[in-house]
Amino acid sequence: MIVLGFLFFVAVPATVFSVYMFFWASDQYHSKTAFSVRSSNPVAATEILGMVMGGASESTSSDSYILTDYLRSQAVLKDLPQTLDLQAIFNREPSDFLFSMGKDLPVEDRLNYWNDMVDVSFDATSGVIQVEVRTFRPEDSVEISKAILKLSEGLVNELSEANRRETVRFAEESVAKAEARLKAIRKQMLTYRNETQEVSPEENAKLATEMIAGLDQQRASREAEKKTLMSYLDEDSPRIRLLNQQIEALEGQISSARKRLGSGVSPQGDPDNVSRKALSFRLADYSDLALEEEFAQQLYVTSLASLEKARQEADSKHLYLATFIEPTLSEDAQYPSRILYSLAAFLLLAGIWSVVVLMYYNVRDRT
Repeated sequence: MIVLGFLFFVAVPATVFSVYMFFWASDQYHSKTAFSVRSSNPVAATEILGMVMGGASESTSSDSYILTDYLRSQAVLKDLPQTLDLQAIFNREPSDFLFSMGKDLPVEDRLNYWNDMVDVSFDATSGVIQVEVRTFRPEDSVEISKAILKLSEGLVNELSEANRRETVRFAEESVAKAEARLKAIRKQMLTYRNETQEVSPEENAKLATEMIAGLDQQRASREAEKKTLMSYLDEDSPRIRLLNQQIEALEGQISSARKRLGSGVSPQGDPDNVSRKALSFRLADYSDLALEEEFAQQLYVTSLASLEKARQEADSKHLYLATFIEPTLSEDAQYPSRILYSLAAFLLLAGIWSVVVLMYYNVRDRT
């Protein structure tokens, strides 16, 4: 029974499978291509050590992983050109049912078959992506390799453009916010000038201060003249009375001018908020608005400079696909590995047979 079991469950199936592999399985031709994602951004000094150690830059490595996952995903099947009929290409040998794709398969099965026939590998050390395509015709393998290369270039360009848009978008948002803030401050400044009917209270304060100083100087001159005349004139003399009237008029003018600068009452003790109309408070309000406008202006200028710098950096950080090996055309079939497949089938069946025999003896010895 053991010999018959080995004969019928190991020798005969392995022989049949070997005959199928050597006389029935169709030849498969491969096409290889190799490329990598590169950046035109100048290499920083901190990245030179990583390049010397043989490591790819972090930015291009992430993009390379994205590209590798894309070539293994369902999206690549959808993005392949309509002129490239995978079902016809992978079913050119319908008699070879073991390695043919089959017809009317769901997308999941087509994706599994695609990953079996299209091998995508990424070397993180060198940053090189290698693609090997196997079909039943050398020309078909080259066509699929060229299509993969074209799709890879398109994806890298999309990633580069998306990175550029994202980099510039934040800078544009900052400029928009700074511009809106500057417009709001300028609108407040326009409203203030319209309400106060003055362009700059600073100039008005300067004029008021000069006028008070002039009036005070005239009053001091009149008081000095009065003191001199009092040495030989009476208080009721016409000259003295005239000087007193002039001094009182000057003091009134000085008091009126000072009230323009400030009422002398704190805002807490001014329930009617009359003191807020004084020039000193208007000057404080204007100074706050002017300072805010200056800050908003500087922020807007800085944002514009940052936007221009972001655009320059985005233009310099251009990603591109560097192709090292163009799709190759095979002259001889490399697949399937007939001896390897036959040996693997024999070892697998022999292993199963050995396990069954050992289990049989184990059960028999226990009983």
